[in-house]
Amino acid sequence: MKPSLIGSMAVVIALALPSPSAGQGSAAKGSADLFKSGRVRLVEELRITDKDLPESALFQNPRGVAVDARGNVFVTDFEANHIKVFGPDGKFQRTIGRKGQGPGDLSGPANIEISGARVIVWEGMNRRFSILDMKGGLIRTAKALHGGWGDLMKLRALPDGRLAAFIEKGLPDQFQGRLPEEREYAVVLLSADLEPTETIYEQKALNRRWTRHPETQGLIQIGLPYHPRVEADISAGGTAAIGWNGKYEIGLYDLGKGKERISTLTRPYTPIKLEERDKQAHFSQYRLVVYTDGKKTIVPKPPEYIVKGTDFPEFLPPYRGMIFDGRGRLWVQVFTPGRETNVFDIFDPKGKKGDTIPIQENGVMSPFFLNRVAVEGATIDGSFTSGFGKRFVGDYLWKIERDADGFAALVRYRITQ
Repeated sequence: MKPSLIGSMAVVIALALPSPSAGQGSAAKGSADLFKSGRVRLVEELRITDKDLPESALFQNPRGVAVDARGNVFVTDFEANHIKVFGPDGKFQRTIGRKGQGPGDLSGPANIEISGARVIVWEGMNRRFSILDMKGGLIRTAKALHGGWGDLMKLRALPDGRLAAFIEKGLPDQFQGRLPEEREYAVVLLSADLEPTETIYEQKALNRRWTRHPETQGLIQIGLPYHPRVEADISAGGTAAIGWNGKYEIGLYDLGKGKERISTLTRPYTPIKLEERDKQAHFSQYRLVVYTDGKKTIVPKPPEYIVKGTDFPEFLPPYRGMIFDGRGRLWVQVFTPGRETNVFDIFDPKGKKGDTIPIQENGVMSPFFLNRVAVEGATIDGSFTSGFGKRFVGDYLWKIERDADGFAALVRYRITQ
């Protein structure tokens, strides 16, 4: 069964979005040993495709990945409206959930997290969280954190049972005022029942513009690519890394202690001038869906009103985003003069507040910087550090991938030199 495209309007465009447990496998190499060569390889160990699934559970539009303490893997399927569960060996076990809007039903499941014996899933179409037990029974629902036109960027369980969310704030219900020029981002602490308890960080950024569709007059947003924005991730141990990528400075926060910054990670950075190829790379992400005599054709081009309404800055930001691996190391995906998307600065963010040291003639850097590395063995696109279609666990990475025809697979990689 071939998956269909999501998010397009009529003849319109859709912007392409996006294990063993920690104790399994060989003993982890020390951080310095693993990254000292400047090369890290992702070795494919397992690939799960439709041929490994029953007819009732084929991949339609898998979105999110989470892993429980036993190594079982949970994958949300936005179009199938259920969660697929796989064992640590990759064998399909069961599905959780069914299509619908009632209690315990799912509609558009996307982001997913495991907290103890609870499965927490964000439903994009029902606009709510459902908290389920491991068999799919409903424990409770919770309302959206981010409002209309906002986005849930990341959701992570903390060791003490609370959760942390990285959100793009949207508009309040029944909003009637002037549309804001900037979007507001926040990292928020939540109770076990997903009630907000404390805001750790807030920052505004100009990276999307409100406008009207020229034909339908419907309200839409046009992205402002490469403009500085907020990036964040939360480790399994409860450390948040948060940065506004207008400069190379990333704050570390111990979420067990609240909003006080405990350390700052920095790196020397020479601004890279934006070029025509960067504009083309952005526009190539769009897909125009055209129907001719009932036959669907995908044309890789944006409509003219998108092209005209898109602004670009003079320089690229220093980094694309960040993600913690299964050992608590922070991978910062950087922009390079060659525009490679597989290059990362690796940090081991263990330290105390103010632990930065000067380096000769180039500003400051963190003593916890390990190396700049190129990641080989798997396709790493520019949005690797965003979305929720991947999960590091121990020395492994579970990742949703799609081939050129749009067919999905769940792949497990081992991280090695």
